[in-house]
Amino acid sequence: MKSASDLIDKERRSFLEFLGKAGVGTAVCRAVPLIGGLMATRRARAQSSARRVVFVYAGNGAPNGLWLPSGSRLNRATQAYEGLQSICNFREVEVINSGHGLSRKCLGALRWDTNWTGDTIDQQIASVLGTSTPYPSYALGVETNPQELIGRKGGAIVPAQDNPAAAYRQLFSGNQQPQGDGNSQKRSMLDQHRQDITRMKNRLGSFERETLDKHETAIREIESRLESSSSPSSSSCSSPSWNSNGYPTSNSPNVPFGHKAELQSDIIVRALQCGLTNVMTLQLGWDQGLWYAHNTQYKGDHHGSCHAASAQENAEMTNYMSGSVAYLIRRLMNENDPSQPGSRMIDSTVVVQVTDMGNGQDHSPGNGPNMVATRMPSFRRGTVRSGGNNYNVLEAVVEGLGLGAYKGTNVNQHRIWPCANGRVDTSLLA
Repeated sequence: MKSASDLIDKERRSFLEFLGKAGVGTAVCRAVPLIGGLMATRRARAQSSARRVVFVYAGNGAPNGLWLPSGSRLNRATQAYEGLQSICNFREVEVINSGHGLSRKCLGALRWDTNWTGDTIDQQIASVLGTSTPYPSYALGVETNPQELIGRKGGAIVPAQDNPAAAYRQLFSGNQQPQGDGNSQKRSMLDQHRQDITRMKNRLGSFERETLDKHETAIREIESRLESSSSPSSSSCSSPSWNSNGYPTSNSPNVPFGHKAELQSDIIVRALQCGLTNVMTLQLGWDQGLWYAHNTQYKGDHHGSCHAASAQENAEMTNYMSGSVAYLIRRLMNENDPSQPGSRMIDSTVVVQVTDMGNGQDHSPGNGPNMVATRMPSFRRGTVRSGGNNYNVLEAVVEGLGLGAYKGTNVNQHRIWPCANGRVDTSLLA
C-alpha cells in the first residue's frame, strides 16, 4: 500500500505533466496565479475531484443555552442562519484547551517535537489539497492580533491578511504590493497582466476561455468594491475599517466589522472559484474580542458583551458573527463551480466554524459552538447535536473530505495528525 507521501508526490508530478501537455509553463502559473488557478480548475474538472475547505474562527464561544437550535428552529445566537438550516450541522461540543490565549489550539492538537505535527489542521489538509494550486492555503482576518492568530505551520504563526485590498493584490496578481510606477495602483490587476492572460486564452478551448472571461468579470466587481470601500463618500463604507490602504481601524462603535468580513468572504469565494487555493481560513477578531458591531442593540465591544452584559446581549454579538459566516455560506450557494459545471461552490466546499472556548462569559470549555456547512455528498446535512469535542468534529471534516488515507502518526508517511486519536463525530458523515 502506498504511503500518503507517495500519493502526494504522485499528485504533484501528475499536475506538472498536465501543465506540460497543455503548453503552460510553471513559471507563467507562478507569475500570474489566475492562470495557474484556471489550470488547477481545469484539471479538477477533468478528474471530478474538487474538494475545498474554509475554516472560520468566531471567538469567545456562545452563552450557554443560546446557541444550539431546536431542530430547524434557530436560537438567539444562530438567528443569522435562517434559511440555511438544511445544509448546516450545528454542534455544541467540549472545546479542548479552552480559554483566552489558546485560540491556536482550536484547529487541532499540536505536537511541537516534530515539524509537520506543529501544523494546524488547515495546514495539514493544505499539504494534501494544495499540491496543484498557486497557493496551498491562505489566511484572511478581520481586526486580528498578529500574535494571536489561529494558524500554525511548523509551530510558527501563519500570518492572516486583514486588509482586503492587500489580500486581493497578492492572491490575484502574486504581489503583495502594486507593480510598476506610481499609477499602477489605479490600474486593474487584470490590465497589468493582460498580455499573459491574452496569450493564455489563445491556448485554451472555448469552455476555458468562457470560464476565464467570467472570472475576469467577477474580479472586476471585487476591484470596484475595494475602490468604493476606500472612498469617504461611500455611505456604507465610510468607516476607516474599510480603508483599502490598511490604515489602523479605530475602536469606534460604528466600525462596520461585518462589512469587512463580507468583503473578505467575497475574496474567499472568488479565490476558491478561480482555483487559486483549496484551503482558506477566515479569522473573525481574536480572543479578546475588541471589535464593535454596527447594527446591534448592544453598543459595547464583543469582550464587554461577555463580561459586562447579559447573556442575551452576548448572544446578540455572537449572532452578529454568525451573520458573517452565513454570508459566506450564501455566497458559496449562489456561485457556480467552474470545476463541476451545473453545480454550485457549496457542493464541493466545506465551511467549518470553530471557536476557542465554550461560554465566553465564564471561559468554560463546555457547550462550545461548532458548525459544519456543505452539500458535499459525504456529509450529512441539517443536523443538530450536543456532545463530543471540537477535535471529533475536525476528524470528521478530514474523513468527509476523503482524506482518511493521509491520516496517521508516522511523520515519514502521513500528512494529517489524528488530533482526536481517530475518534470521529460520525453523525456528521453520510
